[in-house]
Amino acid sequence: MAEELVAYMQELNAMNEELETSYREIERMSNELEHSYIDFSMKLARVAEGYDENTGNHIERVGILAAFIAEKLGLSKKIAYYLRYHAPLHDIGKIFIPREILMKKGNLTKEEWGEMKKHTIYGARLIGDSIQFEVARNVALYHHENYDGTGYPYGLEKSEIPIEAMIVHIVDVYDALRSERPYKKSFTHEEAMKIILEGDGRTQPSHFAPEVLEVFKRYESEIEKLWNVIYLN
Repeated sequence: MAEELVAYMQELNAMNEELETSYREIERMSNELEHSYIDFSMKLARVAEGYDENTGNHIERVGILAAFIAEKLGLSKKIAYYLRYHAPLHDIGKIFIPREILMKKGNLTKEEWGEMKKHTIYGARLIGDSIQFEVARNVALYHHENYDGTGYPYGLEKSEIPIEAMIVHIVDVYDALRSERPYKKSFTHEEAMKIILEGDGRTQPSHFAPEVLEVFKRYESEIEKLWNVIYLN
């Protein structure tokens, strides 16, 4: 009986070792697949950045700042990680917008603005419904929705908007204000924060989720330092 028990334990240990080896192999393959998704998403983001106007290192800044805000909001490390590498895909749909609209220095006509707003829908369609790109899809589709329901493409409000999209929304606005574009000068950090917190007619505090706005305000000095470091690199 003792011999049978010893043999059984040896067999059980061998099975455990085999399972552990299989688990490590699955984990290795899963990590490789994850890295492939991340690499692919960043390449897609670079395509969009190259197609749009010269925005410097816009996609890198949006990704890093979005992950920072997610961490300060207490969201999971996984969400922060996905935002770091999937937030840069927020404008991928612009590759379907005519370049004459994207590069126009003057005001867009009503029809041109209507076409421009469709980049959110085009981006979501391009990214698709894969679970690995769920955060990327939410960001691309909803990052121009306003908390008060005045945004596009669907006029969603409050909790109807995914938190990852609300984070990218405020980061995207901040970076756009700080950046020089063919049709506008760059603003200082102080000027950008004043517009976000007080409004300027086009941008209003009511556009942003209160909890996201509060974190953005609380950590504004760190955000300014992060932005400056990324901008200079």
